[in-house]
Amino acid sequence: MTWGKELWDQFDLIANHTNAGIDFVEKISKFVKERCEIETRYAKDLRKLVKSFLPKKKEEEEQIFSFQKAFIGVVKETDDLAGQHELIVESLTEKVYKEFHLLHNELKTERRKHLSEGKKVQDALEHSMKALEVSKKAFMKASEEADAALQAFQKADQDMANSRLVIEKYKTTSVEKGQACERAREEYRNQLEVTNSKQTLHYTNEMPAVFDELQKMDERRIQRTGELLTEYANVETKVIPIIQKCLDNIKDNGKSVNGQEDSKILIEQNKTAYQPPGDIPFEESGKGQTLNRAPQSVEKKKGKKPGWFGGTKKNKKHGEFDDGKDQFSTPGQKIRTSKKKVSQLEAQVAQLKNSREGMEKMVDVYRQNPSLGDPNTIEQQLAENAKELDALSDDLYKYQCYLAALENKEAPPAPEKYSKATKAQPPPGPVTSNTDGTAPPPAPTPPPPPGMLVPPVEEPVDDEWGEDEEYENEEQCKVLYDFQGSNDGELTINEGDVLVIVEHDLDGSGWTKVMKNDEEGFVPSSYIEVI
Repeated sequence: MTWGKELWDQFDLIANHTNAGIDFVEKISKFVKERCEIETRYAKDLRKLVKSFLPKKKEEEEQIFSFQKAFIGVVKETDDLAGQHELIVESLTEKVYKEFHLLHNELKTERRKHLSEGKKVQDALEHSMKALEVSKKAFMKASEEADAALQAFQKADQDMANSRLVIEKYKTTSVEKGQACERAREEYRNQLEVTNSKQTLHYTNEMPAVFDELQKMDERRIQRTGELLTEYANVETKVIPIIQKCLDNIKDNGKSVNGQEDSKILIEQNKTAYQPPGDIPFEESGKGQTLNRAPQSVEKKKGKKPGWFGGTKKNKKHGEFDDGKDQFSTPGQKIRTSKKKVSQLEAQVAQLKNSREGMEKMVDVYRQNPSLGDPNTIEQQLAENAKELDALSDDLYKYQCYLAALENKEAPPAPEKYSKATKAQPPPGPVTSNTDGTAPPPAPTPPPPPGMLVPPVEEPVDDEWGEDEEYENEEQCKVLYDFQGSNDGELTINEGDVLVIVEHDLDGSGWTKVMKNDEEGFVPSSYIEVI
């Protein structure tokens, strides 16, 4: 069914209908625009919320409990949700709102063109109808005048009083009026044929053609509106899997909260190597009331300072104090400090992994829809993230190995490598020949440097270690291999040197503190031999 056949006489109705349809397109366009504004405000408020609750990098490293990490994870996933809503705004604007706006303008232009053509056709018919009316009136007037002239001639001819000249005059007038009437009748007949042809052409061809074009335009508007409304839903459908992934991650963060593990972390972070004090002995009346409640695990050794990284002490020969960087007097303190460093590095590694997961999500989105962005830019960021992640993982692995050695546990497995770059191996040490011409065995690999293993922290120094106390016995050692100190606290030594031992390797760290030419530092325990 077409408008031209069924609505051939409803020009005004069709004009109003098409105008209402175009106005409806504009209404939908405004709806999508306001939806985008709502999504923009929502994403902005989410970003603001995340910024106010997301801890700074330093604060995040200090939050080691499961409930703290879980909340940080939830905040970060909320930030990802904000990003998805921003993506919805971008897609709705480009794929729906702008298309509706463009459709609205195109329909207005096309409707104006078709209505202009219909107006011309309608004006042509009206002009023909007016011409017919004019010719009809002229014919009616001429006919009346011819009748009047004929009656006048007949009356004059009957009146015997009139002369021949008068009768002839009335006759001439009657003939002229009759001829004029015939001419008017012919013009009226011709105009009637033209008008009837025009009217037939108008209602059967010209106006139906205009109506059919308007019908095609209106049906195209309806079809395009349906397509864009479908795209309106598709935009959000495409990000639903990512939003669902964020919500699943939030659930996983909630499930990761573990009160027993948090209690264990609290214990490990704050326990000491001290033992509870013994029973208080009974004192007789009148005797001293002094109670010795010093920790049983701390023993005072004459002429001996606390072990590796001991408190500040006075040098026997030179009277100079250490720099105060090494302040671990008990194995428990070393374990606590190592665990703290491991926790900090684990938090940093976890943060980088979370960032990497977010970038991998964006790569998948860009690959599925290249119009949203270039995946190569995210690939570059992933490569930088991999290098940084490998570096932190290596540091974490060092501390985990050292902590395992302190706790007499097996070393953890090597960390996973995210980048293809390989770490350069240290160059081999110099090779010299023995007296018999054979090459000596290679120097053993030094353990991890002390400055990397346990960072300096401030621990109170027991007052029982007096600053003026001196070493009573001086032990010496002989250097077996050359060693170049490259880290903070290490001492450069040469084969054959005789050094003074300041602190023995009592905790199995692989380092011994020695003194050479008034300078103290650490050397690998396997590089020296006690004399």
